[in-house]
Amino acid sequence: MTARMNKHIGIIGAGFAGMAAALELHDLGFKVTVLEARDRVGGRVWSTTLSNDEIVELGGEWIKGRDNQVLGMIDRLGLSKAEVGVNFLERKVIVGEPVSKDEQEGAHDIAEKTLASMNKDDIKSRSIGEFINALPLNEPQKIFFYSRLQTSFGIDLNKVALRMIEDMDGNSPRQTANYRGGSYFRVASGNMSIAQAIADKLDDVRLGHEAILAEQKQKSVTIRGKTSDGPFQLELDAVVFAIPVNLLADIEFVPALPNPIKNAINSVTMGTAAKITAATKERPTLRAYHDSETPYWCWTGRGGDSNVRKVITAFCGSATPREKLGLNSNDPNIWFKELKSMNPDLDFEGDAIMVDWSREKWTQGCYSAFSNEATDNIPYLKKSVESIFFAGEHTAFNSATMDGAIESGLRAANQVYKEFR
Repeated sequence: MTARMNKHIGIIGAGFAGMAAALELHDLGFKVTVLEARDRVGGRVWSTTLSNDEIVELGGEWIKGRDNQVLGMIDRLGLSKAEVGVNFLERKVIVGEPVSKDEQEGAHDIAEKTLASMNKDDIKSRSIGEFINALPLNEPQKIFFYSRLQTSFGIDLNKVALRMIEDMDGNSPRQTANYRGGSYFRVASGNMSIAQAIADKLDDVRLGHEAILAEQKQKSVTIRGKTSDGPFQLELDAVVFAIPVNLLADIEFVPALPNPIKNAINSVTMGTAAKITAATKERPTLRAYHDSETPYWCWTGRGGDSNVRKVITAFCGSATPREKLGLNSNDPNIWFKELKSMNPDLDFEGDAIMVDWSREKWTQGCYSAFSNEATDNIPYLKKSVESIFFAGEHTAFNSATMDGAIESGLRAANQVYKEFR
C-alpha cells in the first residue's frame, strides 16, 4: 500500500469512465488528480433542474436492470435509484404507420432468431442496416425497427457493424433485449450525482483544465495543457485518458502512439444526437411515443418519489432529423413545436431546453459508432502504452452506454494497479 501511495496517477476526463477509474485508484491507495476541461464533472451525463424543480437528464439517462456496473456504483456511493416506469424499447408510433406491441415484439424475436442462425463470418461482414433490410418483416415493422435503432446508434445503420447488436453470448441482440419484463432506472437525484459523489470523495479534481500534450519518458508522463489563467504542466507516474474517442485523436503524444492504436482511434466514428426537455404544468401520463418518419421519440417517467415527473423529454439520433427539428439552426422552438404536436394533451411551462451534443465543444458527437473495420480494432483501444492507459465507453463491450463507461474506468484502474502493485 505504501508504494502505491507514492504513485501519482492523472485522470484526463471527469465523465463516468474517468471518475470510476479515479475512485477505484483512490480506494486502492494511489494519489489521484483528475483534469477536466469543462466546468463540471459528469461528461456526457448532465443533470439539471427545470423551473418547476424537476430533475432532468440532458445526456445519458437510461439505466437497464442488467447494467450491473452502474447499479453497483449507485449502491457503492449510497445513492438512490428511481424506476422510470416505461420500457425504452416499446413505443407507440404517433407519426408513421402504426406498429402494435405484438408486432414490435415479433420483430425483436425474428431479429434474434435470424442473428442466432447466422455464421460468424457472415455476421462479421454485415452492417446493421443490411441485416434489418433483409429481415422478413412487414414494411411498418421494418421502418419502425430501423428508425428506432438508427435513433439509438446516432448514425446511418449501414455504417454500423452487425456485431454491435450482439449480446455477450454472441447470439441475442443486445440493442433489442428487455422487451418482456425488465426495468429501467435513473438516479433519483440525477445521473450526474454519480460523478459528483465520486468527486466529493477525491482530493484533487481540477475543472477548466484542458490537456493538450502527453509526453512519456522513463516510467513517467508529463501532461501539458491550458486553463483560463494560462498553461499548466503536471508530472505524473501514469495517466488514464478517459475522453471521447474523437477528442483523443487530437491529443499530441510524445512519442507518438503505436500505429495500431492510432489507427484504432481514428477508425471509430462518433454518432450525432440531441435532446430536448420541457416542464409540464400538470403530471402527464406515462408514455413513450415514436415518430418513425423524422425520426425521434419522447417519453415521460417517474421520479424518486414514484410520481410521474412534470416533464417530457425527447431524443433524436443520426443526421437525418437535424433539419426538420431545427438542430442545424440551433433553434429549440422548432423541435418544441413538434413535441407539442405529438403531445396535444399537455400544457407546458416555460421554455424548452435543447442540447445538441454534436455542437458541444468537449464531445462533438454523442457516443462511439463502430464500422466493421473499427470493430476489428477494438482490442487496440484498450491497450496501454507503458505509463499511458485508456478508458471511455468506446473501449467497453457495452459501448455507447453509462454502464460501458464505468466498466472501462474500472478496467483501466485495474491495469494501472497491476503495473504498480
